[in-house]
Amino acid sequence: GIGAARDVIQNHLLQLLALTAMEEPASFDADALAAEKTKVLGAVKLPRDLAASTVRAQYTAGWQGGEKAVGYLQEEGIAAGSTTGTYAAVKLGIDNRRWAGVPFYLRTGKRLGRRVTEIAVVFQRAPHSPFDSTATEELGRNALVIRVQPDEGVTLRFGSKVPGTSMEVRDVSMDFAYGESFTESSPEAYERLILDVLLGDSNLFPRTEEVEQSWRILDPVEEFWARHGRPAQYAAGTWGPVEADEMLARDGRSWRRP
Repeated sequence: GIGAARDVIQNHLLQLLALTAMEEPASFDADALAAEKTKVLGAVKLPRDLAASTVRAQYTAGWQGGEKAVGYLQEEGIAAGSTTGTYAAVKLGIDNRRWAGVPFYLRTGKRLGRRVTEIAVVFQRAPHSPFDSTATEELGRNALVIRVQPDEGVTLRFGSKVPGTSMEVRDVSMDFAYGESFTESSPEAYERLILDVLLGDSNLFPRTEEVEQSWRILDPVEEFWARHGRPAQYAAGTWGPVEADEMLARDGRSWRRP
């Protein structure tokens, strides 16, 4: 009954947003880190049109990982009329000097194409391209992708000329993976948190002010969804509802496929 937005956006994705958008802290201790994150969360603004800038959905029957999956409403213990969202997507803005006019898109969902967490910083296209359109047909937008899990690392995507005499520019990627560069394995998430509790290190624990700001952002969205109909639908094993694709298409963008 909690829903994907309350479960993941409020306490996970908004933290990732704050870490991505915050200014450099004066030091890497808990107080300095929390101060910068709180500034970012306090500057987050919801769009005026929540109908066009938010999506809530439930998965229906489909195929995931080669196995047939039932729909959410057919799962054991779920009420037939449940409106709990298993997918949520929101568009946010940050009203400060650095990020004014830059959209931040957050999405989370159950039974999607694969289990993955990543932060994708997608760069604007150059205002002028010296190449003609035929040379850049296969060129997308440059992106810096931080892979949080399961394959921790960083990917940089950019355009490169295809070898040969003709001019053709195509997307390529440079990859860094922790598992390939280090023999030491990272502790599991809760192992790390329990150890930090024992050490008294609160870097990874949100302060009260951060939690309050997160609910300030999400509560109006949840209230809007509660007043406006049922969730959209998407088949299990896909990457979400068509309404979420349309939300980005209105901005001339599309979701990145992990």
